[in-house]
Amino acid sequence: MTVISAFFAAFFYVVFTQNIVLTGGYGISESIRTAARPKQLFLFGITIVYFSTFTSLICRLVILVPGLRTAGTTVNLIIYTVVLTVLYIVTALVLRVLLSGSSWSREEQDKLFRQTSVAAFNTIVFAVPFINQKVAYTVYESVAQGIGAGVAFVLATYVIHIGMKKLEANREIPSSFKGAPALFMYIAILSLAFTGITGTSLFF
Repeated sequence: MTVISAFFAAFFYVVFTQNIVLTGGYGISESIRTAARPKQLFLFGITIVYFSTFTSLICRLVILVPGLRTAGTTVNLIIYTVVLTVLYIVTALVLRVLLSGSSWSREEQDKLFRQTSVAAFNTIVFAVPFINQKVAYTVYESVAQGIGAGVAFVLATYVIHIGMKKLEANREIPSSFKGAPALFMYIAILSLAFTGITGTSLFF
């Protein structure tokens, strides 16, 4: 299998077959929150793609070190947490320097930094090292999986957003099921549909 075909195979696998939100439950609370504020989806989606891709790539390169190749889940989690923390600090410092002389208002800058911190430490990205470890992805596939994790989050959030609008407009739903109960049932059905593609989930 060529590098390009392996890249896209890993990408589409994570986006559709093992959607990180709908089959693993990672970041579901943040996905619902973002779905209720669709204007934030683009910015949040970019930051999710950024952190999941670069942490996935860096961790895969670190794990290639001979002494770490056979490391267990705990060691992988520690490595991932350290890499993610350092990446977040570096990113925050770079953004601070770049925005210091820009026309962005203080409020806009604070909003960007809040989105960046939430995206960095949201539970959705913590699925990345476990996927890499289980599937034994190559470096290229790890990058594809990282990008796919971000795109999967955006896809799940957008689908949830559409469902929210449909549920709000549906007047046949009993009052006792309106709001959160109807939304959770909708997400559960979506999750069953995505999980049903393979019958199993990579995360459990």
